[in-house]
Amino acid sequence: PISTAPYHIMSLSSFPRLARQMQRRMVLSSSLLRTAPWTPAKTPTAKIPFSVASFHSTRSLLDEEEFTPKDALMDILSREHAEEMENDSTTMPEELKELQTQLTTEQGWKIVDAPDTGITRMIKTGSNNLKVQISFHCQDTVESMEMPEEDESGEEDYVEPSMPLRFTVLATKAGHTLVFSCLSEEGNSSIQSVALATTDDETAILNNGAVGAEKYQGPEFLELAQDLQESFSSFLESEDGVGINQDVSAFIPMYSDYKEQLQYVKFLEGCQKILS
Repeated sequence: PISTAPYHIMSLSSFPRLARQMQRRMVLSSSLLRTAPWTPAKTPTAKIPFSVASFHSTRSLLDEEEFTPKDALMDILSREHAEEMENDSTTMPEELKELQTQLTTEQGWKIVDAPDTGITRMIKTGSNNLKVQISFHCQDTVESMEMPEEDESGEEDYVEPSMPLRFTVLATKAGHTLVFSCLSEEGNSSIQSVALATTDDETAILNNGAVGAEKYQGPEFLELAQDLQESFSSFLESEDGVGINQDVSAFIPMYSDYKEQLQYVKFLEGCQKILS
């Protein structure tokens, strides 16, 4: 695996909503939830829908009687948007900004972010005229099966890391391409598979994150000779190879978390425009 310096690992505390998602998913993955049928609490107030009363307990009864599902949804969307703005979720964290500047100015990476999609690409001309392209989607995460650890008092002692993220690397020369399917977890990158392609396949691979289903998918990577696995990993990491170094391994999940926040805020704003 490709290691990264600890100071490059950014906690999800920068993105409270993602931290909550991470904790919920880990709890849900551990067991099936069995709950009794839900019934609304009895309320001595006027006959109004329970959902309206729970969303707007501070409103007058007259207002609540006229409060529609559309109004309730708009109110919650506004609340969520205000929370994101209060947490400054759309501002790039300083640590990520510094790392991005280092990659673009000192290491020659070009970062291409399509603002209306979840995909980000990184492009660089490496050693020996090797063209290197990276593609990752901000939601292409892998569920973690690890559970938060509890201390002796029974309280959870857990620091939220970024969720494992898939990304694809293309290394092209003279019309031939090596396709690395990789996984980044807590700042470390590992190879999941290696396949071959041609330049004609590049656009589809960058969009889909893998070679076409009709193509040979490459050998089972973990079944390769151990020294061959290690050589592929070293070639992926080294500057005289593909150049997926410690900084790149750290940048990919960090930027993915940030981009997911941007897309979520756009989602909230888009919903508000439709309902307004």
